[in-house]
Amino acid sequence: MSQGKSTAIPDPSLVLPHYQPIISMDSQLIVAYEVLGRIMTPEGIRSLGPFFQDPNVSMDDALSIDRIIRQKALSMLSNSIEKKKGLFFNIKPAWIYMYRKSPDQMPTLQFLRQHKIDPSRVTIEITEDCFYEDIEELARVTRFYREAGCKIAIDDVGSGFINFDRIAYIKPNILKLDLELVKKCAKEQFFYEILTSFAVMAEKIGAFLLFEGIETEEDVQLALSLGARYMQGYYFAKPQNKILPDDTFEPTLNMQIQRFVDQKLWQQHAFHHEEEYFQRSLSSIIPPWSSTSHNLAEQCDFFIQSFLKLLPKDVIRVYLCDERGLQYSSNFMRNNEAWCKKERFQGYNWAWRPYFLNNIVKVAYRKKGKLSTYYTDAHCGEKMRTYIHPVSNGFYLCLDISDR
Repeated sequence: MSQGKSTAIPDPSLVLPHYQPIISMDSQLIVAYEVLGRIMTPEGIRSLGPFFQDPNVSMDDALSIDRIIRQKALSMLSNSIEKKKGLFFNIKPAWIYMYRKSPDQMPTLQFLRQHKIDPSRVTIEITEDCFYEDIEELARVTRFYREAGCKIAIDDVGSGFINFDRIAYIKPNILKLDLELVKKCAKEQFFYEILTSFAVMAEKIGAFLLFEGIETEEDVQLALSLGARYMQGYYFAKPQNKILPDDTFEPTLNMQIQRFVDQKLWQQHAFHHEEEYFQRSLSSIIPPWSSTSHNLAEQCDFFIQSFLKLLPKDVIRVYLCDERGLQYSSNFMRNNEAWCKKERFQGYNWAWRPYFLNNIVKVAYRKKGKLSTYYTDAHCGEKMRTYIHPVSNGFYLCLDISDR
C-alpha cells in the first residue's frame, strides 16, 4: 500500500449499488446491468470510483466494500421478477489471484449459491490493462467462473497496448471497447482501423463486442458499424438505483438501426455501381492480349502501356500478376499526368495480402472484375482499394485506386 494520508472507509450502511443498462442490438432489449458502487452523502449520491482508485486504500478495505455492493446487487436480482436479466461485476485480477489455491471459495460464487441465482446471469469483468501477473494462472482461476456457469468479459480493451495473447488465454465471452478509442476513431481513420481489428478478433475467438460510453446518436452509428452486439452509456441511461422495463429503449434503437441499415445499403449499392463502372471502363479500353513464353515481362509492360493514358484519373498504380500472386510486369505509377515505370517490382508476390487470393478466386469464377474494400497502403500511407480485372491466359490486371 502506498504511504500517504489515510482514506476513510465508507459506512457499509450507506453503500449501495447502481445499475447501468446494457442493451442487446439483436432484440433492442435490456439484457443486463453493470453494477457500479455509490454512497449516500449529505450532498447526495456520489460515485465510489475515487475510493476504489485511491492508492491509500488497502486491498482488504476495497474488497470489503466491493463485496457489500455485490451482495446487495445479487439480493436485488434474486428478489426481482425479471428472471432473465443479468449483472456485470468489475473484479480486479489481483482480487482473483487471491483465490488461486482455493477457487471454489470465490465470494461471488458463494453469493450466487447463497441467493440461488443461476450463474449464467452473471458476467465477470476483468480489466485488460491490469494483466500484470502470470496470465496462465489468471486464466486457470477465471476458468472456475466459467465452469460454474458465469460469463467472462475483458473490460477497457484498447486502453493501453494490447496483449492479444493474454486475451486469447482468458477466452472471454465479451470484449468491452474503451470509450476513448471510440471517440478518437470518429476523427482519425487510423483508430477506426484499430477498432475494426477488435471486431475481427472477437469474431475469430467467438466473443461479442460491447461498446460502453455511448453518448450520442453518432456513437450508436459508429458502434453498429463496428459490429457491436451490446451497448451501454449515457445516451441510454446513467447508472441508477432501479431496474427499467426491458423495452425502454426499443423505439430509439429501432430508429437507429433503421438509419444504419439504410446507410449501409446505400454504401453497398454505391460500391457495386463503382465496381460495374470499372468493369465497363476497362472492357472498353483494354485490347485483346495473348502472351508467349518469350520475354514475358516485356510483353506485360507493353500490354499495360497500350492503355495507360485511357485509365480513370483515380487509378494511381497498375501491374499484372498471375493467379498465384506473382507479378510479371513492372509497376506503372501515376505522377501527375505522366506515368513512370518501376521495373524492380517484377517478380514480387502479393499472395500474402489479405484480400488478394480471395478476390482472385471470385474474379476467376465470375469472369469479371472485383473491387477490394478500403485499406491503407503501407508504402505511401494512402487510403485506397485494388480492382482486379481478368485478362487472358490466367493473368490479372491490378489497379490501385486512390481515395483522394
